[in-house]
Amino acid sequence: MVEKILSRSVRLMFAGTVAISTGAVVQTAVAQEAQRVEITGSSIKRVDSETALPVQIVTKADIERTGATSTQELLTSISALSTSGATSNAKGAGTSTGGLSSVSLRGLGDERTLILVNGRRLAAFAGSGGAAVNVNVIPIAAIERIEVLKDGASGVYGSDAVAGVVNFILSKKADGINLSAGYGSPTTSGGGQNQKASITGGFGNIETDGYSVVLSGTYEKEKILFGRDRSYASTSTVLPYFNGTATGLGNIQGSWTPGVGADKGFSQGGSGYGNPLAASNQCDLIKMARLTGSAKGAPYCYYDSAPDVGLIPDRELANFTGNFTFKVNSNHELFADALYSQSKVTQTYQPSPARASFFSTDSQFAKQNVEAALLLYPNNPAYQNIAAPFLKNNGFGSLVNGNPLSITSRVFDFGPRQNVDTATQSRIVVGSRGTIANQDYEVGFSSNESKLTSSVTTGYFSQVAYAKIINDPNSNWNPWAAGGVQTGALAGKIATAKFSGDFLSATSKSNTLDAKLSGDLIKLGDIQTQYAAGIQSRRETYTTAPSAAYQSGDIAGLGGQQVPIDRNRTVNSMFAEVNVPLLKTLEGTVAVRNDRYDDVGASTNYKANARWQPTKAVLFRASVGTGFRAPTLVDLWTPQVLGTSEAFNDPATKQTGLQVSQLSGGNPNLKPEKSNQYSLGMVLQPTSNTSVGIDFFNIKVKDIIATPSAQEVVSRFRAGDPAYAGLVTLAGNDVTLIKSVNANTGEANVKGVDVFATWRDTFNFGRLDVSINGTYMDKYDQTSPGGDLSHKVGTLVDGAGNPVIGAQNGGVILRWKHQLAGTWTVGSWATTLIQNFRTGYEVGHDLNDNRVFISSESIYDANISYKGIKNLVLGFGVKNLFDKQPNIIGTAVTNQFQAGYDVYQYDPRGRFVYVTANYRFK
Repeated sequence: MVEKILSRSVRLMFAGTVAISTGAVVQTAVAQEAQRVEITGSSIKRVDSETALPVQIVTKADIERTGATSTQELLTSISALSTSGATSNAKGAGTSTGGLSSVSLRGLGDERTLILVNGRRLAAFAGSGGAAVNVNVIPIAAIERIEVLKDGASGVYGSDAVAGVVNFILSKKADGINLSAGYGSPTTSGGGQNQKASITGGFGNIETDGYSVVLSGTYEKEKILFGRDRSYASTSTVLPYFNGTATGLGNIQGSWTPGVGADKGFSQGGSGYGNPLAASNQCDLIKMARLTGSAKGAPYCYYDSAPDVGLIPDRELANFTGNFTFKVNSNHELFADALYSQSKVTQTYQPSPARASFFSTDSQFAKQNVEAALLLYPNNPAYQNIAAPFLKNNGFGSLVNGNPLSITSRVFDFGPRQNVDTATQSRIVVGSRGTIANQDYEVGFSSNESKLTSSVTTGYFSQVAYAKIINDPNSNWNPWAAGGVQTGALAGKIATAKFSGDFLSATSKSNTLDAKLSGDLIKLGDIQTQYAAGIQSRRETYTTAPSAAYQSGDIAGLGGQQVPIDRNRTVNSMFAEVNVPLLKTLEGTVAVRNDRYDDVGASTNYKANARWQPTKAVLFRASVGTGFRAPTLVDLWTPQVLGTSEAFNDPATKQTGLQVSQLSGGNPNLKPEKSNQYSLGMVLQPTSNTSVGIDFFNIKVKDIIATPSAQEVVSRFRAGDPAYAGLVTLAGNDVTLIKSVNANTGEANVKGVDVFATWRDTFNFGRLDVSINGTYMDKYDQTSPGGDLSHKVGTLVDGAGNPVIGAQNGGVILRWKHQLAGTWTVGSWATTLIQNFRTGYEVGHDLNDNRVFISSESIYDANISYKGIKNLVLGFGVKNLFDKQPNIIGTAVTNQFQAGYDVYQYDPRGRFVYVTANYRFK
């Protein structure tokens, strides 16, 4: 992506924080710098004002005013992103994110939003299944601007650009050396502090010296914040909205027949016989909380995990970028850019649970002839003095039959679970560009690699080794021991079952060779047509190397068995684009692209757009096109294995927070997703300092590649959806197994409107700049594999209170969200106030089956900068100025362990105060 004109000129041209300008301002800018450049969404170079696509620009100045501490956080300020599914982040304790932070345009998923850096792809994050890019590896200090194309662009870029494109333009010009540093902290005690520092320097001038080099290095660090540090997130039970049901310690599941063969297992029961300490209201003695209403009516103890869950992980990022240009002669130059990033995310959360149902998918129990349950034998003093009297007194005396009892455990003996995900991203691009026979050319080779190493430090153990120790008839295991941990010789034996160290390494590679020509085509009278054409070949590789222990599925808390993947493929593409000025005021552009995969076949897509400017103050634009998303190597080739599901609620039995065995994996029969989209827009500039614009968009996606969530499978199965009839296994009326593998499932139809407006003027008291960017979602309807329709705008659930499709993994589709910003500049001072507004939405039903809504919300940010000292810029800001607390939300529609707030919409740091300083050496 070639970019040669001033950032300010770009900003004046597009529908971004400052909208498209089509009058005198454009003419002045073009007169100053009439070079043709490429803009995201097209391969044809053109003068900036000629664009016909809705591109939002976020400049470096805009970035500084947001006070964002990471790239992912910065992207939440873009309405087209944060209105619809928003950004996902590394806060997802319990979702195996691997430290991934990604972005989703229109709520269509991070796998349908193409991420570029300087116009070229990054390798997909190694921990994301080969689909999403980890935006947090892109250092916020190195970003010159962000161009967001809010329109499908597979006809230009190929796969993944279904919803649009986010292009990060890194700094390519530096005047001297810039040093910057910043520190921020919530005003409420606990974690969440952030610090960052960067250095950027450059030397050489391409015009006078014939070369240019820009180098930058950054460091960012964020401190972990726990649920116990926030009142709204400090408990998983807030009646009548939700109650915690996480596996507790010492709950009696039933009597167990030891041995082999068909008679082995539960001889009576399976769950719900209560807990002796719950009967005496003493669950707190074992770090548990009390609940009534188990399956058999007896009170039981559950684990209130919320205080121990990390709301924000501990995060470190170190990064290096470089941009290099060498002028061979007046017609040719060599270029290169490089990026290396290392991110370390440490997530800490509750200790692992253990129970018979979690052992059922662990083949090591059968191989080592160990009972797949935690057993309390009749000769154990805890059985005789605690369990047996409790069962007899509560009408369950038949369980005291000479067989051991199966007991649940929350294993505190190994401490809290702690995952450390270390991700590196490397990228090198080299190439040549220039002019041959009056035609512009560019040839480039890029090599991208993402690596992830996941390890654990505490909280994990071998299930079979632990059970073998507990199930020794002479172990004297006491699940009701004070403090919830074992002591003496038994504690020493249990320690030998600990698991720590690396358990997974994954690598995603993408090497691409591309070449293109562009320039003037033919002249038809006074009409000069333009073109761009090119070819591209990309080699994708994805490998994983789980440890032997991880492959066995025997490590508690890691989610079940994982098997290695080692797959690659080649994608060959060709594309062409033609721009035709039909009249002086009307032009049209058509692009077509063919992508041929050696594993899933070929796809040809087009994009056509038109721009009509009848007067200097009025611009109309429209586009139409098709898109596709190829299944990833992981989608296709992940072996299907048994593991443990995420938490779900069963509407038939009213049980909540359930986790059962789940069959999951890839599907080699997947076909690419297909999409159709169109947009219509208008931009008005009634005065030289005012711009107003509106863009309508419509996207339809079919053959969606998805893995239905456990909640979706169970809810649809219970609703009688025939497409889910074979995906659930019952024991009596209890769910025991869920089948959830990748499939082309259903369709989605998305409609909405983007609006923007800007105004600026100068008065005797200074200059005022005001802008608004907002998105209104009219429709987001998605069908299930069985044809049932989910209306997703403004709600996480359907009329019965069951999660709508995708709510488990992407959050709510908001009806409306905007960012309204005003900046007052006087002398060396600039003050900015930002309103972040979103409409309310339905979050579910409470425990009394009443509907629960979250109200509309405005969160205000403020920023002050001072430039009165030569070469120094100082900044002070506050995010969430009035310390707005979140509305209450349950855990019914999230795969994450955090409780009490919407992790997709609210920053748990609350009011966040920060300072920044930037000094330039010339």
